[in-house]
Amino acid sequence: MSLIVELDADGPVVRGGAPERPPPKPAVPANDGHGDVRKKTVPVIKPPAGPSASEWEGGKYVSLQEWLDGEGDEGAILLQPADDVRALDGRIGNAALISVDFHRIGDGRGYTHAFLLRNRLNYRGRLRALGAVTADQVFAMARVGFDSFALRADQDANAALAALGTFSVPYQSAPVAGAAAARAAANSAARVRLLERALGAIAARHERAALASSLSAEDLVITDVIARLGLPIDVFTLDTGRLHEETLALIPQIEQRYGLDIAVFRPNESAVAAYVAAHGRDGFYDGVAQRKRCCAVRKVEPLARALAGRDAWISGQRREQAVTRGALAEAEHDAERNMRKYNPLADWAWADVLAYAERFDIPMNALYARGYVSIGCEPCTKAIRPGEDPRAGRWWWENQDSKECGLHTTSLTSR
Repeated sequence: MSLIVELDADGPVVRGGAPERPPPKPAVPANDGHGDVRKKTVPVIKPPAGPSASEWEGGKYVSLQEWLDGEGDEGAILLQPADDVRALDGRIGNAALISVDFHRIGDGRGYTHAFLLRNRLNYRGRLRALGAVTADQVFAMARVGFDSFALRADQDANAALAALGTFSVPYQSAPVAGAAAARAAANSAARVRLLERALGAIAARHERAALASSLSAEDLVITDVIARLGLPIDVFTLDTGRLHEETLALIPQIEQRYGLDIAVFRPNESAVAAYVAAHGRDGFYDGVAQRKRCCAVRKVEPLARALAGRDAWISGQRREQAVTRGALAEAEHDAERNMRKYNPLADWAWADVLAYAERFDIPMNALYARGYVSIGCEPCTKAIRPGEDPRAGRWWWENQDSKECGLHTTSLTSR
């Protein structure tokens, strides 16, 4: 039996024997010691020819197709990255275990499998991650519903347990006192009602209000309310030309889900070309001034065009997001654009956003499941470690107090 780390009701436990660890490899300097690691060429890693495992502690695995063909009804299913998990809807039966095979670390399809199993198919049995699973991934994996992890031969169970130590809220919530649960539910419901009331008031007060959506979870919360209540508030987004594919993929999902037309504003091509000629495509790494100039070209100028003729705009900013937003007001006057600006989620916590997302089943960027919290342009965003500041993954080479792009730092006064 391989080394398994599992989340039980009493906490994480280790089962099985520790696998034989290969001898350590000598350290190799990044990029062979030649220059900036950001310019390192990443080799193409071919996926394994077959499944990462054939057996579990209860016997042999069956594939998704074998399970659907009736070759197993009480055993364990091993899902591959390309499998369509939705085929298991109503067909999971008495599966003792579902394992998800990660062929390589950078492949996030296994996270999607877990999300679909837990949130769409309502699977509540044991869910295991195996294959290219590293100890420091278990925190993010637990967030999407995995409660069992088969570690690789070069992994240490203690590292996995340390990572899980920062995960204080189990995916499948344990029973809690009725009074506490009722109070939490009442608070959440009240928060949603207040948001609905605030957005309704904005729509009644302004003729041409719009939501500036970064396609974040916060902006999707606001979009969901606008769509559910049928409010006359437009929604637009800025495609900087450097966004993640996962972020751009949300646009058609949102349009189809809510029946909305998302206006997309892009930077001026000549301005982008001028920036690249002067600083290089990735010149933003060279200093704060260069980075803010890139943001001005790719974000601030398109925002100005998007807000032309508007009398109010709405953002999904929260005070909890950054030290630069600690005093964020729910309603402000944007003096530069001579219009009202609203931040209806200003006092929401990240937990409130996630609670709303679960309750109303809103679309979510797949990057959240991989440790991303604050998501911007692809070269300027990275995943964060458990416990890090939410903005630590944005412009990580800069000081904390400089982490704004210019969209929200115009002359503003509270109401």
